[in-house]
Amino acid sequence: MSAETRRQQNVRRMLDAHHPPLPHDVAVRAVERGDRMQRRRRAARAVAWVLVLALIAVLTVWAATVSPWEAGPRATTPPVEGV
Repeated sequence: MSAETRRQQNVRRMLDAHHPPLPHDVAVRAVERGDRMQRRRRAARAVAWVLVLALIAVLTVWAATVSPWEAGPRATTPPVEGV
């Protein structure tokens, strides 16, 4: 008997066996759990958007005050000696 045949027989035996009854409130609990998961995901997404927008605001303010695209002040060169 091959391993696949044994597995098929085990699955058939499990499917033919008596299944225990489910609690009456399984559907209600599943819906409540799904709602909680959805609220948490929505809250996490909102927090992520707030962080992204705050980062953009900070970078904009930094760029406006520092002006990183402008060249810095020129340093004076030391006098040439020995010429």
